[in-house]
This record gives sequence, C-alpha cells and structure tokens, in this order.
Amino acid sequence: MTSAHWRSLAALAGMVAIIGPAHAEGSIAIELNKVEDAAGKCRTYFVVKEDAGQPIQTLKADFVVFGKDGGVSRRLAAELGPIRSHKTSVKIFEIEEPCADISGLLLNDIMACQPAAGPDECLDRIALTSRVSVKFFK
Repeated sequence: MTSAHWRSLAALAGMVAIIGPAHAEGSIAIELNKVEDAAGKCRTYFVVKEDAGQPIQTLKADFVVFGKDGGVSRRLAAELGPIRSHKTSVKIFEIEEPCADISGLLLNDIMACQPAAGPDECLDRIALTSRVSVKFFK
C-alpha cells in the first residue's frame, strides 16, 4: 500500500472512533416494529431491548401522536417497563385512531424511570428506530 492509502485508512479509523457505534453503550433500543388496525384503533408493536446490564423496573413514556396533516392528534402515556437486562421483549399498545391517520409518534418525555438517577438519564439512553412508515422520534 502507498502512504496515501495508509493515510486514508487512518482517517477512516479516526472517523469511526469519533462516530462510535450505532447505539451508545448502555442504550435502551426501542423499535416501532409493526402497526395494525384493530377495531378502529391502531395497535402498535414495540421491540424493546436493554443491552448494558442495567434493568429498568419502570419506564413510563409520554408520547405525542401526529396526524397525517402534521398536527398534534393526541397525547398518551405508556408503561414500557419492566425491561430485563440483556433481554428483548415486545410491548403492545393501542392508539385511539386508525393507523392510516398517524404520520408520526414522538417520544416527548420520560415521566418515570426506576431505578435511575432521573428520567433524563433514561431518555439519554434511549435509541429509537422504526420499521414502518410512521416516523418514530424523540
């Protein structure tokens, strides 16, 4: 390899070190995995995984639902806990409107998180993804 190639590899390695892994160490991964209509409501399926060996007994989330027009449609609270250490689980919740009317789901805040120093600590640990057309963000 030429010295230019080595410099390119070194630069790439430096960028990887700065960017880091896709999910920060200690993250709680929450994926909006599936939505389906059920009796006029939208049933949502969340895949939740804790990967740092720090189980959570209570994780109460404040969600805001956005309609197709981009406006706030409703707000709801959901208990995502308990979340066992190094365990993947599925949590299912229903939203009081058809899935076709939902464009986004905002994790607005964490209302309760135990054990932890506070809700902000849990919110910082959460990494969100979505497999469906509904935008899932914080």
